[in-house]
Amino acid sequence: MPGSLRAALATESARVVACEAAGVARQHVAVADRPALLPAHRMHRAVGRAVQDLHALAQRDPAAHGSWRYVWNTYSSFRAVLAYRVAHALHTGGQGNDCSERCTGAARAITETAKVQTGVEIHPAAVIGRRFVLDHAVGTVIGETAMIGDDCYVLQGVLIGARGIADNPDERRHPRLGHRVEVGGLARILGPITIGDDVVIGCGTMVTDDVPARCTVRLVNQYQLTSGQSRARVFGVVPVVDAVEVHGVGLAGAHAELVAPGGDWAVPLPVVAAGNRLLRCAPVPVTGNEVLRLREPGGAELLIVNLHHVWRELRRLQTDAGATR
Repeated sequence: MPGSLRAALATESARVVACEAAGVARQHVAVADRPALLPAHRMHRAVGRAVQDLHALAQRDPAAHGSWRYVWNTYSSFRAVLAYRVAHALHTGGQGNDCSERCTGAARAITETAKVQTGVEIHPAAVIGRRFVLDHAVGTVIGETAMIGDDCYVLQGVLIGARGIADNPDERRHPRLGHRVEVGGLARILGPITIGDDVVIGCGTMVTDDVPARCTVRLVNQYQLTSGQSRARVFGVVPVVDAVEVHGVGLAGAHAELVAPGGDWAVPLPVVAAGNRLLRCAPVPVTGNEVLRLREPGGAELLIVNLHHVWRELRRLQTDAGATR
């Protein structure tokens, strides 16, 4: 893209964001109070950050096809970020007790309005770095003492909050996220913890401890379906080099089978060790989509599905073992 065109688009996007930000402020701050509550330099900074957020979302979300106009016209998640930028400028501005109280009240009002309109709640006191992207974002909540670095990407239903429910302490109680952190949908990051730079937090995870830089946090699910009066409870399926181990309780006497996802065929797994808490089976060739079925002595069945990661790791272990022989 020619430099002149890029500059023109940047100017236009800054203009439309500034108009919208002014409209947000106008709803909650009287014209006479605006110089004291929201000085021009603070508004300018908020608009500048929001323009960066807008372009980051347009570039990083493939569904936006690189168009900031498309994001501007259709993405309520960006409206939530824009409202936060204005609210944060208000919350951190103003001089004197009366002015400060009016600033925080107006900032909170902007936050509450944005929550109703977008389904996203970002406390105006939260500190969020440059080029922040909220994608989808409905149900996402970011708490008062949260700190988020530059170039972070957050999806829907994310809670960046405190560990407790009521009567939390006044001091820092929310997480700090480093730069370039990505947070998947429905993740929960709780408490005064620190997430390092370049961390990826997978969908549905709950994080309550510090995470070092350049790590990935994943939630591994193994769904269980029971029929009859099943007494077995499976805590996990673990691949080892020469076996598949089923850990749980009530496993004594159970027989194991690999079943095709549609139930078209079933292959028995030879049991090499059995007990109430462990069922160790000799592996058979797998394609990666099989379901593990446990048949209990009383006739009840327990199906364990979504084991793709187990079969993948089992194949890797067997391949590595074969290469060393």
